[in-house]
Amino acid sequence: MLFQYIHHLAERFDHKKTLDQLQTFASTPEGAVGITAAVALVAGASYLKNKNNDRGCPKVPGSSVWGTSTEEYRADPKAFIVKWQNELGPVYHAELFGHTATVVSGSYVREIFLNDKFDFMAGLHRTFDNMLLTNCGPYEDLSAAHTSEVVKKFLSPHLKHFTPRVIEHLQQGLKAQTGEISAEGKQFPHVYGLVQHPVALASASVFVGPELSKNELLIDSFKNMVIDVGSELLPNPWLEPFPRLNRLRMWWVGKTSSTVKRHRGQLATALKPELDRRLKAMASNDSNWERPDDILQNLLEHYTPPKGMDTLNYMVNWMTQLTFAAIHTTSEGSTWVLYRLLQTPGLWEELYQEQNEVLEASGIDSSAGAEVFTREILNKFVKMDSVIRETMRARTAYITLPHINKSNEVVTLSNGAKIYPGESAYINVWSNHNDPSLQNSMKDLQQFKPLRFLDAEKNSTKIGEDFLFFGMGKHACPGRWFAVQEIKTIVALLLREYKLEAVGDLFFPEVESIPFPMGEFKIYPRKQVA
Repeated sequence: MLFQYIHHLAERFDHKKTLDQLQTFASTPEGAVGITAAVALVAGASYLKNKNNDRGCPKVPGSSVWGTSTEEYRADPKAFIVKWQNELGPVYHAELFGHTATVVSGSYVREIFLNDKFDFMAGLHRTFDNMLLTNCGPYEDLSAAHTSEVVKKFLSPHLKHFTPRVIEHLQQGLKAQTGEISAEGKQFPHVYGLVQHPVALASASVFVGPELSKNELLIDSFKNMVIDVGSELLPNPWLEPFPRLNRLRMWWVGKTSSTVKRHRGQLATALKPELDRRLKAMASNDSNWERPDDILQNLLEHYTPPKGMDTLNYMVNWMTQLTFAAIHTTSEGSTWVLYRLLQTPGLWEELYQEQNEVLEASGIDSSAGAEVFTREILNKFVKMDSVIRETMRARTAYITLPHINKSNEVVTLSNGAKIYPGESAYINVWSNHNDPSLQNSMKDLQQFKPLRFLDAEKNSTKIGEDFLFFGMGKHACPGRWFAVQEIKTIVALLLREYKLEAVGDLFFPEVESIPFPMGEFKIYPRKQVA
C-alpha cells in the first residue's frame, strides 16, 4: 500500500503546488520514516523489474552490495569500458547512474542517434536541467528545440558576418586579462581564467550587441553563471535512483538560490534599458532608429513571450539558456586545446608558421596582426583544426550522452538489444574515439597526436560514428561551427601576439569529475617589447 501511494505521488506530484506540503510532511518523524521506507521500496521494485526483463544483450554483473556498477565505473571509467567491452561486446546493459542503462558503441550508436524515439535532452535533464536550475519557466516555453532553431537561423549562417566583431572582442578580452607583458613574461595559474573573459565578451557582442557587451553586470553573468549555479548542484549519489526527486531538487535550487536570483537580476538590470529603447523604436517605426544587428533583436522580432510573462523576463530566460549552451562549453574547449599546445613542445611555433604561410598565400604581409583574420583565413589553418579535433577526440568523455526511450514501445537494435520505454541508452564515446576500425586504422589512438587529422579530410565540426563530441544526426549540436570558430580565433590571436610555455608539470585528468587539465604557464610577447 505504501509503495502504491508513493508511486502515485511520484507520478502525479506537482512540485509547484505541493512542495511546502511535502517539506512539512518530511519534517515530522512519521514523514521521515515513511519517505525513507518508500525510497527503499521504489528502488527495490525498480531493480526487480529491471532484473526480470529480457534485454537481448549481456549484463555487467553488479560490483556493489546493491548490485550496481556505478562505483566501479567512476573509480576508473577507462578500465571499466575496456574490461566489459572485451567480455560483453559493443552493446551491454548495466545498473549505472541509478537506473538500468544500455551502453552502446561501434556502429550501433547510429541506431540511437537517428531514432526519433530517443530523446537526448530528456536524458540530460534527469541530472542537469538548466531550465529548472535557473527558474526559466516551463520547458515548452523555451525548449532546446527553440534554442536550436535560433542558432540555425540567426547564428550559424552568419558566422562570416560576425567574425570581425568576434575577433575585436576576443582581442579586447585578452588584453584585459593579460595586461602589459614585459619581455620577462607573465605567469598565470590556469588557462581557463585567461580565456573565460574573452569568450564571454565575444559571445555577448553577438548575442546582445557590442554596446551591451560593455555592461559589467551582464558580462559577469555570462562568465560565471554556469559555474556558480552548477556548483549548487553538487553530485548526490543518494538521489541518483530517484530522478523525480532530483528534478525537485533542481527546481528548488532555481526557486530559492540567491545565486540564481543574483544572476537573473543582473541580466534584467543590464537588458531593461536597451529593451525599452528597442521596443519603443519598433512600436513607433522610428525612421532614425538603426536596427541592432544581434541575436537579441532577432528574438524580439520573431519570438513572443508566453502568456503571463513579460518581454524582460522572457529575454532573461533566452540569454540564460544561450549562456548555458555556448559560453562555458567554448571556454572549456579552448582551455583543453591550449593545454594540449602547452603539452607539445614546438607545436606553438609550427602553428604560427602556418599562419604566416596562409597570410602570404592570401596576398597579405606575414608581419600583419590578427586584425587581418577573416573566416576564410581561419578556415585555412588546417593544422590548428587538426589540433582541435584531436583534442576533442582524446578528451575524458566515456559513457555519456544519455538518450531516453520516450516512446511507449520497446526499441530493439539490430543486434537484438532492447531498450524499454522510459529507459536510457548511453553512448560509449571513449570506445568509438579509440576504435581503430572507426578511426581509419589509425595507430596509438590512446595517445594525443595533434596533427593526426591533417590529411584525413575531417575537420573539427565533421560529425560521425568516429567523432561524437558534438553528437550525431539531426540533433547534433547546431552551435558547433560558432564554438569551433571561437576556439580557433582565440588560439589564433594568442599565437599571433604571444608565446606560451608550461611552468612545471601539466596534469590531464582521466576521470569525468575533473573537467579541465591543470598547470601553470607563462606568456611572453612575440614581438620585442620596447
